[in-house]
Amino acid sequence: MTDIVTITEKQIVVTLEPENEIEYLQLLNDYFTASERNSRVSSIHEKKQLMAIKEQMALLCNQNTQKLNTLKSIIREVSERREKTILIAKSNAVASLLFDKLSADKEIKGVLMITAQLSIHAANEMIERFNKIPESTVLLITDGVNTSLDLTAANHLVHYDYPARYSDILQRNNRISRQTSYHKEATVYYLLTAGKIDEFEYRECRLHAMPK
Repeated sequence: MTDIVTITEKQIVVTLEPENEIEYLQLLNDYFTASERNSRVSSIHEKKQLMAIKEQMALLCNQNTQKLNTLKSIIREVSERREKTILIAKSNAVASLLFDKLSADKEIKGVLMITAQLSIHAANEMIERFNKIPESTVLLITDGVNTSLDLTAANHLVHYDYPARYSDILQRNNRISRQTSYHKEATVYYLLTAGKIDEFEYRECRLHAMPK
């Protein structure tokens, strides 16, 4: 157990697949058009439409082959060093997508997932398995998972998407850097798609953290 964990942060930027670029730009155009209408006549319907468009844009980024392959490379490299990775996402939908993609990869072993729907007892059992079984290499969690759960068996954390507040990013990072950690060093990865919504949300989040 160590008192201070030194964190190294890495921003990894990938590009969206060319075949998805046209669809993304159309969604972006739809978003700006809907935003203009919403500024004139604010309604619940318009707000839901904006949210739906953003979700579609995010889905293109989340399913982006380059982003997924980069994630898999990180997990494999960490596993080869006999270390463990926490992978965090905002929603159950994204976590489930990643769970399916990683579980289908024959080179990645021991993929586990905890969502807010699991009972504390079941979540603790999953963490016990992750902590003690060497073959358990990656644990997926969502922001809604209880922050008191001890995830310090891992010393690598990957952000696949981003919360609205910088304090939530810090809370995510704190999951692997607590005083209960047995590691002196930890690495945090920020996966971003160049010029797309996930990079925008990350930059916006960091910008709000800067002193005015």
